[in-house]
Amino acid sequence: MSKMGIVVVKAMDPMIELESAIDMPTFFHTILFAYQKRLEDILGSGEVIFVHPVLETISLIEKEKGLNLIQGETLDEIYENFSKQLVRSKVVKKAWFEKLGPERYVLHVEECAFAGFSHSLLKPKDVICPFALIAMSIFQSVVGRKVKVSDSEFTIDGTKTLIT
Repeated sequence: MSKMGIVVVKAMDPMIELESAIDMPTFFHTILFAYQKRLEDILGSGEVIFVHPVLETISLIEKEKGLNLIQGETLDEIYENFSKQLVRSKVVKKAWFEKLGPERYVLHVEECAFAGFSHSLLKPKDVICPFALIAMSIFQSVVGRKVKVSDSEFTIDGTKTLIT
């Protein structure tokens, strides 16, 4: 069906058969890495000026949409609950926060559903794992100060990110 050059496809149109569906979550995850990487390539270390406004936007979205990312009384509890949410989402098999000191953590993510595609394709470095961006936003909301921006360390199937 076409109107003025626009193709309209009904969700259950039996006339359309796709060989395979596009894995949109993985595609979006990879696009975010690509975007961060290109900013870093073009602006060098100056790209870090965009991180805090992005973290503030994540916090705004969390509050406006009632995502309930902040569950608990202390940052330790909140991070424990967030890592459980990540695992329950079935996007990662393992997620936890290693506490290095007061207001100093490492987010560990293992067996991420997106890593096999994104990490091997883009070989990310000098970027931040999207889950770590969320954890940094939580940190700022709970602690009441800006987080120190740290790039993630990428493995074949996950990441490690310092949050302080």
